[in-house]
Amino acid sequence: MSLMFSASGAEFLENYQRDARLRWSPEDLAAQQEFVNSQVTGRDWLDWSTPGAAMELVQASRGQTSMGTAAKFEAVVLAGPAVELVDPAWIFRQASPPLVPGGWLVGIVPCLRDNSPESQVFADLAAETLWPYYTVEDLLEVLRESGWRLASQAGGFVPVPRFNDAALKDQLGFKGFTRIFARLAAEGYDPMAVGWGELRLVATVNSQRGGA
Repeated sequence: MSLMFSASGAEFLENYQRDARLRWSPEDLAAQQEFVNSQVTGRDWLDWSTPGAAMELVQASRGQTSMGTAAKFEAVVLAGPAVELVDPAWIFRQASPPLVPGGWLVGIVPCLRDNSPESQVFADLAAETLWPYYTVEDLLEVLRESGWRLASQAGGFVPVPRFNDAALKDQLGFKGFTRIFARLAAEGYDPMAVGWGELRLVATVNSQRGGA
């Protein structure tokens, strides 16, 4: 594992594929796949959802270098570990150059429904011990500021209660989330009240801003 990864980031990536089957139900994963397929079938698309892509994106973000590629694609799929480990403003900007004019960004981004007390404490602890998580509203604002506009009403926020349950039961190989939920409970908050879920989005470059 690259030294550019933090210890927590390395642990997260090492356990990601196994933990994904516990953080999301089979129905959740099938719905994610259906959402992506409905947007990219028949298109030439770039896949940034894999652990390998996450490693490249984390290294590039740490070094403040570009994820430049000579090839052009009709869509970029942004999901998987990269969207949790990498700053959304940076990764949204990086997703624009590989696209042909009119190309789509198709994203599945874990996030929080709102800034309820439980969600806010989770976000604070995650930023302190792991990496930041954002509310849906914050992510959409970052998306707009990065030069994108929503191109479809498909998607939106989808709650994923399986995540809370798996972390509470200490079922995950990556222990960072379990430690946060334990601290939440110790401070008198109900971990199941954390509004965890994901933002599914389809966006295109805002032509009025001339790209990202």
